[in-house]
Amino acid sequence: MSELDGLPQQEWLTLTLIQALDALRDGLRPFVVQVLEEKEGPHWFNHPRVQRMLPAPPDLEGEGQCATEPPALDLALLLKLIGSDCYWYRTFRPRLPGISRWQIDSLRELRNRVAHNDGSDPLFIRAALLLPYLNTMEQVLQVVGGDQLDAIARLRAGLERRRRQLFRAIALGRSRWSFPFWVAIAAVSGGCLWLFDYLGSPHVDQRTVVIGTPDRRLERYLPLEQHLESRLRPAQFLRALRGEKIDVRIEGARSYPEAVAHLRARRWDVLLGFSPVVSMEAVQAGYRPIGRMFPQDPEYRAILFTRQNSPLRDLQDINAATHLALGDFFSATKYYVPMSMLRGRSARITLNLSTAEIADQVRSGSADVGAMAGNPLRFEKLNPGLKILASSPPLPQSIVALSPSLSDLDRDPLQRALLNAPPSVRGKSAANFGPGAAPDYRLFARQVAEGKAFSSCLSNQASEIKLHCPATDRVNLVEGWVNDIQSDGDRVRIRLLSADRQSFDLLIQRALLDQIAVFSVLNDLRGRLLKVMALQHLWDNQPVVLETPHQLEISP
Repeated sequence: MSELDGLPQQEWLTLTLIQALDALRDGLRPFVVQVLEEKEGPHWFNHPRVQRMLPAPPDLEGEGQCATEPPALDLALLLKLIGSDCYWYRTFRPRLPGISRWQIDSLRELRNRVAHNDGSDPLFIRAALLLPYLNTMEQVLQVVGGDQLDAIARLRAGLERRRRQLFRAIALGRSRWSFPFWVAIAAVSGGCLWLFDYLGSPHVDQRTVVIGTPDRRLERYLPLEQHLESRLRPAQFLRALRGEKIDVRIEGARSYPEAVAHLRARRWDVLLGFSPVVSMEAVQAGYRPIGRMFPQDPEYRAILFTRQNSPLRDLQDINAATHLALGDFFSATKYYVPMSMLRGRSARITLNLSTAEIADQVRSGSADVGAMAGNPLRFEKLNPGLKILASSPPLPQSIVALSPSLSDLDRDPLQRALLNAPPSVRGKSAANFGPGAAPDYRLFARQVAEGKAFSSCLSNQASEIKLHCPATDRVNLVEGWVNDIQSDGDRVRIRLLSADRQSFDLLIQRALLDQIAVFSVLNDLRGRLLKVMALQHLWDNQPVVLETPHQLEISP
């Protein structure tokens, strides 16, 4: 251990530097004398160029000097001689390869700072500031040669060892600076981690992101909600710095028409379509597809089926006595497409059945024909005792889409956040979506339009619904605005005023109206645009009684 190691930091650094400067002086002195003797002769110290740089004794000031002995060469004079204009360029620079005049000047400045140090110079507080000077001294002495090089190397090694000891003491809590040091380390580390997380996260400008779906089982989408809240960051850096979060909400809809109303009003920033019907309406409302739902599921179609022993062979065998079991009014595979396939054939219909209930009714003989989604190649294997009467072309899948109201700066980060979500968030047991091209909804849109139009042929008679589209009648579409609306028991009376000032009275069940329109009180519907479909003969006998939700379309 060095004899200096026990000294206080500032005193230790000062003494180390003084020793280094003394070693540099002793190493440079013979080199400078040799070079000047070669240049100016053995009495080089009497040369006028040298005399101008020597301090004159007080009794000889102003008089010429002629000495017989060399002057006392301290470090200041040695560095002054080396770096002088008259000797540097042609005398010392060729003898000091790799050493710049700037380095000589810096050592000269260092010597002056040591000589005039009053204890406040920051150079003598931090070892890191001294190391470059010791490195320069080593470089100079390596070129010059001599025994003092080892002394400088030892001092530099001691300086580095002292630095390591101080750092170890701080790191191990043995210094008064340990607590602020670790506080600073924690603060910087936390800040770096936060900044790294912020820069690597998707940024959105809006404060709230609403994800909408017609699926009522919202619990399966909660992991997606939590994932997006943890990943999305405010686009404004100051908002993020204040700790603001992006509020992500999952919203469902009571019915498909309500979901469509939300889409047309662009209340949902992200759509998880779930249904091809809602997905098609989203595309028509300007939503931009970014992926597909149910990406692992195979191709599916709408299938009309009956029992294996049924005399029915195809759709032509269906007549007014045939009993059909269908799903709810807004199902693609259990209502819209089957209605389009039936093309107005007369039949008796039971509605609002689940897939299992439809299959049970057909198996038990309560219904002759049922409808469900499926793959024709696997249908009979999965449904023993049943056979296919007819199947539709492949149906388009549901989509994941972004609202046209989103800015480009928000749309791209949202798309990345959604499609890069982990399997636990968007896998089959959760939200069930993934990347994929937008489906072609053109044929499907026609099937849905036909299914809606043929809904006008349904009528409630006794305890069952009958489908009958007379060849002598046709479906008529009337557009207009709600001029008046009033409650009439469990029904609602609507006065429609068309663009050509014709007035029509409509009558609809309140429960049916609730499925179609989004409103708080009936007066909210005044002034809204209506589209009404009904058979032509019904328009001649007002009020027109609307029996299915597809006969009435109300703008948001």
